[in-house]
Amino acid sequence: MIDANQGLSQHQQLRLKLNPKQMRFGRLLEMSSPEFEDEVRRMLDENPALQTVEGGVDMPGHPDDDNAHDDFNETAEQLQRADYASDDDVPSYRLRDSQSYTADRYEPVAADDAPTAAESLLRQLGDYDLDDTDREVAVYVIGNLDANGYLTRSVGDIVYDVAMGAGIDVGEDDVRRMIDMVRSLDPAGIGARDLRDCLLLQLDRMPVSVDVRTAREIVDKYFDLFSRKHFDRLAAALDIPEESLRDALDVIRSLNPKPASLLEPSGAGDRMGYITPDFNVEVDAAGVATVSLTGHVPELAIESSFAIDDNAPAPVGRRDAEARAFIRNRRDDAAEFISMTRRRGETLMAVMQAIVRLQPEFFATYDRARLRPMVLRDIRRLTGLDLSVISRATAGKYVMTPDGMFPLKMFFNEGLNDERGTSSHAVAEALRALIEGEDSRHPLTDAELCDRLVADGFDVARRTVAKYRERMGYPVARLRRNIK
Repeated sequence: MIDANQGLSQHQQLRLKLNPKQMRFGRLLEMSSPEFEDEVRRMLDENPALQTVEGGVDMPGHPDDDNAHDDFNETAEQLQRADYASDDDVPSYRLRDSQSYTADRYEPVAADDAPTAAESLLRQLGDYDLDDTDREVAVYVIGNLDANGYLTRSVGDIVYDVAMGAGIDVGEDDVRRMIDMVRSLDPAGIGARDLRDCLLLQLDRMPVSVDVRTAREIVDKYFDLFSRKHFDRLAAALDIPEESLRDALDVIRSLNPKPASLLEPSGAGDRMGYITPDFNVEVDAAGVATVSLTGHVPELAIESSFAIDDNAPAPVGRRDAEARAFIRNRRDDAAEFISMTRRRGETLMAVMQAIVRLQPEFFATYDRARLRPMVLRDIRRLTGLDLSVISRATAGKYVMTPDGMFPLKMFFNEGLNDERGTSSHAVAEALRALIEGEDSRHPLTDAELCDRLVADGFDVARRTVAKYRERMGYPVARLRRNIK
């Protein structure tokens, strides 16, 4: 039976709603300096009502640059490449033949044509007399190596891959033979199944000596004791003196646990890790800090033909009305973007200046231990900005100082519940000093580290010490043990 009773009830609910303008400003605020430059460049390309102010700083590569005022000065090669939507769509042969043109001459563009790890291994196959089937299997084996050069796929899976991908029926013995061939390629360790196998492959290629034989026995028979750093038990199991154990361990430490890294082009890691700072802070001899924004963002304005004309007659006809609506919408979008651009700059400057004011000792010494406790609420008290705005303004941002570049998130840290107002960075630096200065034969446990920090005046618990140690990348005491 249906209950037809109905009633009214009231309840309060707190909701936060952002209008489209607030959401757009939030996205602009989150952008890093290079991302914001790209956004400004995109808006200049898409909105004809937006232009750069004459005499301002032009965007690099934008059509308003001095070199772009000459009409129809593209070369045939540039015109052909312009037919593609992006550089990713340009065929490789055009990228290889690309050239940098100047007014009087051209210079070839230096391209990074260093082979990748897989390409280097495939080139080494040319030194082997292989038939088409073996070569196809070897290619599949190389294609299944991970970023470290390990082969994690089983023999049966590779047999299936070759059959389904190349349509070749091969047996497991053929695959194993090609795996052994790949394991013989350079550098040593390629094609290993795991770390232990990788170390053994490298030790097998080293000149025979007492230390190498001992190192191989450690990896082959006592790898668990070695990985857990039970050196006393390891020396007893091998029945060798400590000095001989130390020499064998030095041989193992000289090996490369990631052999594929030796085949990667030089500088690839540097390009991936490149960071552009968003702020620049300089401190003069009197201790006065100057904050500035980095980047090459031009001063923006509304194009004169989109200016408001109060004396313009009323639109006549549908097409005239649509044209005026287009002009008005473009003008409003441009005005809104200009306003948000200025507001973004003012917000970022206010936040960075507040950080400098709250961390004067750090910017005078650049010592992380001198960082004082600071949270988002402290910035809000100085700037009056909302916490979400401050969080967006600091996320993914970096500041360049005479002592190097630092992430803005580094300046925010909770303080300990003590009378000195000690910051978490001070505790971390003290903990780092204790671990770096400990006896490697008898590293300090978390309890011992806690006792020493308390003796130095830091009110911390053992679990806090463990959390900071893990955050800084230090293993437990047992794994920090070493023999000299």
